[in-house]
Amino acid sequence: MKQELTNSFDKVYLTIELDEANGWIYNNWTGVLPTETVIRGCQATIDFLRGNPCPQMLNDNRGVIGSWSSANDWIAQNWVPQVLRLGLKRFAHVVSPGIFGQASAEEMVTRVGTQFEMRLFQDIEMAKSWLRSA
Repeated sequence: MKQELTNSFDKVYLTIELDEANGWIYNNWTGVLPTETVIRGCQATIDFLRGNPCPQMLNDNRGVIGSWSSANDWIAQNWVPQVLRLGLKRFAHVVSPGIFGQASAEEMVTRVGTQFEMRLFQDIEMAKSWLRSA
């Protein structure tokens, strides 16, 4: 099962799919992500997790441009409690190559990293390896 979300320009900014072979949900984010877009995408990941219970998530931000740190409050206060209730245990986050995206991810870890196993990665293969090691 695969779900795609588009922005106001009809461009896909988030693809969510269940990787049954590996046992995780894969989120592929791309482009510039205003706060409302991040929140809408995060809500979609909650809905997807609800319909596809899975303890692990691979969040790929390699295609993200710029900062999304303005959404971190919403992520910490809304997204995290909901995914925890839905059984998420491990979250691998592949950071975007730019400094602003990396800073956003590091800020997110500071806010939510103690509530479940969460790690940041520069390399997607290392993220996958970590998830497989569970």
